[in-house]
Amino acid sequence: MLRSGLLSAFLAAGLTALSPSADAADPTGRFGLISDIHLDPFNPPTLAARLSATDVRDWPTVFGALTEQAMSKWGNDSNFALMQPAVEAFAREAAGADFAIVPGDFLAHDFEQKAAEALGVAATAPSVREFAIKTTLFVGESLAAALPDRPVFLALGNNDSDCGDYEITPGGGYLAATRDMVRRLAGPDLVAADFDTAYAAGGYYAVRHPGRPDTLILVVNDVLWSAKYRDACGTGGEAAAAAMMTWLADALARQKAAGGAVWLVHHIPWGIDPFSTAHSKAATCTARVVPFLRQPYADGFIRLLRTYRDIVQASYSGHVHMDDYRLLTDDDGEALGLQKIPPAISPIYGQNPGFEIVTYDPATGIPTDFTTWYLANLDKASLTVPGDWQPEYTFTEAYGLPHYSADGVAKMIDDVAAGGPSADTFRRLYTVSHEPLPEADLPAYLCAIRHQEQADFTTCYCGG
Repeated sequence: MLRSGLLSAFLAAGLTALSPSADAADPTGRFGLISDIHLDPFNPPTLAARLSATDVRDWPTVFGALTEQAMSKWGNDSNFALMQPAVEAFAREAAGADFAIVPGDFLAHDFEQKAAEALGVAATAPSVREFAIKTTLFVGESLAAALPDRPVFLALGNNDSDCGDYEITPGGGYLAATRDMVRRLAGPDLVAADFDTAYAAGGYYAVRHPGRPDTLILVVNDVLWSAKYRDACGTGGEAAAAAMMTWLADALARQKAAGGAVWLVHHIPWGIDPFSTAHSKAATCTARVVPFLRQPYADGFIRLLRTYRDIVQASYSGHVHMDDYRLLTDDDGEALGLQKIPPAISPIYGQNPGFEIVTYDPATGIPTDFTTWYLANLDKASLTVPGDWQPEYTFTEAYGLPHYSADGVAKMIDDVAAGGPSADTFRRLYTVSHEPLPEADLPAYLCAIRHQEQADFTTCYCGG
């Protein structure tokens, strides 16, 4: 599908498009960060069958026929009544931004099972696979329609597959069907020469930073490295995971030799899953520690980040749905690097929907601050009651710091751990101002931010 075809259909259906309008005198670079949209096309229950039988270019018309639909509430993925205004609010606040980053998860949780039930077929049926692809294309093109003439860099999440959760098939049909859209949104003039082969092999790719020609954005599909990954619909999963690690190491080495910088975009954060760890029922503290990635990739990824810490300027992931951070530290605990995790649009895990607008220094490419925007009236909003999207906070203002940086986040987290003024702020903002993070769970989350290797996290969390 050509961008002019599907995109034109979306614009004709009334999806808002905002052209860049930044003040040319403003020296600050800006980009948008939106993640974990998780579109639920099964709400209302009869919707999926209509969409499945409709060309994806006509989906805006099908959704447009919905005249009364409340936005998905906490505990549910994003229906159209939530997704469309969220994307429009994101586009409005990102007007004039240089680009957008989307760290994955376009599809609802348990997509294949829900699709099978809605369509009355087996979860492995071709119609389920086709519906997963159509839904992914719809979300991607909705973002493209709202952000015309700007690159949109898409990473894949664990739900983004036509096989199942954590079951992307390297070299499979889902990657083949979404490759052209991902390339077009990123910008054919910006993607690396190996884009087609790398994306088809495992859903990863390299792209030149639009505002910094010496900077490479490496989009990694770390679902292949997940502790939960299995290649249920293929046979090459482990080989693809190893090949991507080699690709990443080679790309970092080449970029350092060339004197350039790197940004990383991926779905799953570094290190340990604090929620699963804090709620584990295992008999011992050590057994309760749950890593996000499996070996050798968990430690291998961290080793690469430490080796190339002088060129990795920024890292962005998603997955946890909350407003979170990860610090890369040395053996003495000094901060070497930083990862930002934006809140999700989907409120399935109890946070308010949100996204972030990030500023960076065009002269250096280094991010300097960000503002989180959130939906303040999720309990009342619908297709007929507009969502109230508000700025929730700006990092430097909320924590009284001169800039957003690894050192700044380290100071903030140390203050939280000491029970200082930042503690209540962090707990409230973590869930995007909806039911603060429980104080009893705080140790797991703080250890996860500071300690990325399992042994270090275990010492922090369990003692020893």
